[in-house]
Amino acid sequence: MDEQPVYDVLIAGAGPAGATAAYFLAKGGKRVALLEKATFPRDKRCGDAWCEPALDILEEMGVIQQLDAEGAVQWVRSGGLVSPSGLSFTSPDEGEREAAPRVAAIRRMVCDERIARAAAGVGAALIEGAAVSEVKLGDGRWAVRCKDGRRFTGRCLIAADGAKSKIARSLGVVTTGANSVASRQYIKGGTHRFSSDGVLLYPPYVLPGYVALFRHSNGDIDLGCYVLPGGRVPLTKLKPLLQTEVAADPYVRAALGDHAEPLEPPGLSPLRLGGEPTTHGERLLVLGDAAGQTDPLTGEGIHTAMVAAKIAARLLHEAFDEGDLSARRLSAYHRAWMQNFGRDFWISAAAGRAIQRFPVLLDTAAIAAQRRGASFMDDFGAAMTGVKPKSLFLSPRMSIPLGAALLGLLSSRARTKYASGPRAEPTHDFSFAMNALQTMAGGAR
Repeated sequence: MDEQPVYDVLIAGAGPAGATAAYFLAKGGKRVALLEKATFPRDKRCGDAWCEPALDILEEMGVIQQLDAEGAVQWVRSGGLVSPSGLSFTSPDEGEREAAPRVAAIRRMVCDERIARAAAGVGAALIEGAAVSEVKLGDGRWAVRCKDGRRFTGRCLIAADGAKSKIARSLGVVTTGANSVASRQYIKGGTHRFSSDGVLLYPPYVLPGYVALFRHSNGDIDLGCYVLPGGRVPLTKLKPLLQTEVAADPYVRAALGDHAEPLEPPGLSPLRLGGEPTTHGERLLVLGDAAGQTDPLTGEGIHTAMVAAKIAARLLHEAFDEGDLSARRLSAYHRAWMQNFGRDFWISAAAGRAIQRFPVLLDTAAIAAQRRGASFMDDFGAAMTGVKPKSLFLSPRMSIPLGAALLGLLSSRARTKYASGPRAEPTHDFSFAMNALQTMAGGAR
């Protein structure tokens, strides 16, 4: 029997985090094994929205160019939000907005595989059907055993095995379980009335989470719901919520129409939010969902995982050059991703708590967008998608219009309720929001 190779890096999990790390490690000359428990193509329940930092990395890999040429990318050029009180703003087509942050809807089933194949294309060994069951460090090497009996050996291990991360938890690096949940349901193109590219709804029943609709290039839409820990909805109650509140929500109903055909039942996916306090160890890094590298306000974790993956690859190249893979040396990875985006999570968590207590804050965002137009919405989108830090909300360019909107609301006592339950239909109080939604749902672009 041939002797098994000793890899420089073993990566458990070929999602955007693990596959991106594999790409940049292999491209830099490292011998990498990328272990994926499933066999591609495989699905992942997700909102399917890829933000600008992720798109930049996909472009660097050559992936986004291929997918766009194949018609698999839906660029988000128009959309908006609906606040808890039913106030809304619809942005114009991105063609009129040079500063608009780039966002695209791409199915995870398609894009995840393409990133993994790109990693294989630069030299990584992509090994599918490799569900890791045991990891052990000894004599400066990791021994990894899969459920099917296959064994792999490597000098360094990256745990990128998702929000539940059996590897990181078994090693004691991560000590808690997933702390949030999101849902996804695809609606068949041509059966709904939604013609915008992306809309976020912030109904009171799910705050500080939200409901999202994103359109795919084939006309299908992704209907998702994101629930925060400690919010109004217990994590275990999301599925009943989807069957009651979301199904009866007047804005969702207006977008779907009477003949929408679901392509699947709503499915749930666990999330780990806010960043783990430790994401490294001896010859070990924890990456992506496993490390909690998901924004606790937006639930978006693709771009942060990919940014962290590039950081991990750069640091490992340096550590290999120095011959030092100690926990002390690899702690630089944790500091680097925290400095890049982790501290932003603190603002996100605080914002989520504030929104839960004071939903009027989202009403002020809608009013400020109505008054200031697309330029304000572009700043809002840039902060929410990781293009700019969330401290932007505290800058004069955003805090002044938000403050003015809040003062206006307080002085006029404008407290229109969001007509969301199964008991009520929208009333005339929602004329602005419903008119905007009709533009989203059936109007011209």
